[in-house]
Amino acid sequence: MTADWADLDDEAWRVYGGLHRMLVRLAGQLPDDLLAHARSLLGSGEFDALPDLVTAAAAELGVSLTEGEMRLLRDIVTALGDDQPPTGADQVTVAEATPPTGHVFTPRPPGLDEDGDLTDDLVVDALSLHDGLVVVRRAWRSGAGQGRRVYLAEVEPGVRAWDLAAEGQAELAAMDDDAPQMEVFWTGDDLPPYHRAALAGSAVLWER
Repeated sequence: MTADWADLDDEAWRVYGGLHRMLVRLAGQLPDDLLAHARSLLGSGEFDALPDLVTAAAAELGVSLTEGEMRLLRDIVTALGDDQPPTGADQVTVAEATPPTGHVFTPRPPGLDEDGDLTDDLVVDALSLHDGLVVVRRAWRSGAGQGRRVYLAEVEPGVRAWDLAAEGQAELAAMDDDAPQMEVFWTGDDLPPYHRAALAGSAVLWER
């Protein structure tokens, strides 16, 4: 079962929650496999490499980070005892706006009926074991790259969203998804354009 955030002190809340929200915001902007790897690192608590991973990719791909995200990544590096900024940090564009990504979302992949399939069932079975889950949706993403399933799970504030993201990804990876996309967000969050579009083109798989 998912532990309450009360198990984490204020600084851990800031770091885990900030990194999770950053990765949510970067969905559809960073490569799927890189994003999935970053979420797995966060879910395992072994996120030492995350600052370099994110800033290097953002610099190379021209993806902007917010001022708060850059500050968080620098703080993590400093806390780890490194006096150098994250790789490529000085080449990252800092901007507060999150651009649309050009993806198109529909409720089902080609050939999948309205009742879903085993992949959907296994994801729902894993996530629904956690307290605080509100709804699980699935959208089929096309445009701006390879078509693939995107799962969207809404959870109550106080739930470790990064744990559910990592667990959902692990279920999909076990079914040979090479870059599983598991979007987990808190009720009331101001979601990026990517997620608003995905929700609008999604099908409900499970609802409390």
